[in-house]
Amino acid sequence: LRFRTGFGRVQAKQAQQELQILNDRKVNDYLMRLGQQLAAKAPGEKYPYQFQGVNDTSINAFALPGGFLFINRGTIEAADDEAQLAAVIGHEIGHSALRHGTNQATKAYLAQAPLAILGGITGGKGALGVIAQVGGGFGVNSILLKYSRDAERQADIVGTQILFDSGYDPRAMAQFFEKLAAEGGQRAPQWLSSHPDPASRAANVQAEIQRLGGYSQSMRTDSAEFQAIRRYVKSLPAPPK
Repeated sequence: LRFRTGFGRVQAKQAQQELQILNDRKVNDYLMRLGQQLAAKAPGEKYPYQFQGVNDTSINAFALPGGFLFINRGTIEAADDEAQLAAVIGHEIGHSALRHGTNQATKAYLAQAPLAILGGITGGKGALGVIAQVGGGFGVNSILLKYSRDAERQADIVGTQILFDSGYDPRAMAQFFEKLAAEGGQRAPQWLSSHPDPASRAANVQAEIQRLGGYSQSMRTDSAEFQAIRRYVKSLPAPPK
């Protein structure tokens, strides 16, 4: 756990340098409240999950090892309701909980570490020392390779379970896939390029909902807070070029 959290923190810091972070307390506080609520239902190790907005209008979100999640403002704007935003966040929490990013990072680390050790740059700090000093050599992009279809399916299932256990309408996961598919073509959302085959994935989500016991009228779909945040984000100045 310490390795994964430490590595994720290094990569989160790098991501903050490479991305246009949305340094807006109102938005980030909301993402933290929603994200922590969902993360409380995540399986596996209890990472110190962190959620941060990115000042990018494309529809995208990603998770780094150790529970560091980044959500583009475009995802907030594109979601019709809070359940759909929760579906995206729940899916990415699924990647963290299932250690998909850690597996990607391990492959990159094993490729780089021998060179770092031979170069004598570890300074006796072990794995995290190697990460800190050669992190730029296998940065965020080396972790965010396209996951396998099986990994995406697993994250879909865990995300659906998180929605269900949190009291959100789990159908929102399938709805968001269908929404992305409808916005395809030349201007397809970034999240769609790394999350292919939305139709079959929506069907898998529906099947999982039935296994969980089906939809209930008492499940939440939206909140006044989400709609207020969505309007607020849309009112913000356009991201710098």
